[in-house]
Amino acid sequence: MANMSYCRFHNTLHALRDCDHVLGDMVDGDPERLSAEELEATKELATTCLNIVQMLAERGSLAFEPDMDLARVVEELNDSAT
Repeated sequence: MANMSYCRFHNTLHALRDCDHVLGDMVDGDPERLSAEELEATKELATTCLNIVQMLAERGSLAFEPDMDLARVVEELNDSAT
C-alpha cells in the first residue's frame, strides 16, 4: 500500500534508515545475508537513491559521478555474509 501523500517522505525515511543500518552492518563486517528478493530490492533501492541524488545535484548545479556500479558492491557485500 502506498504512503499517504502527507506522510510519504516521513514514513519512507524511517524505512530507509533501517536499510541504512543493515547495509552499514554489512559494510562493517557483521552482515545479515539477504534473500534473493531482498538482494534485488536492495540493488534497485541503491539505484533509486542514486537517481534522486543525481537529480538534486543537477538541479543545484553540483558535480556528480553518475556511473557508479552500486549493484556490484551490494552483491559483493551479500556474498561475504554468512
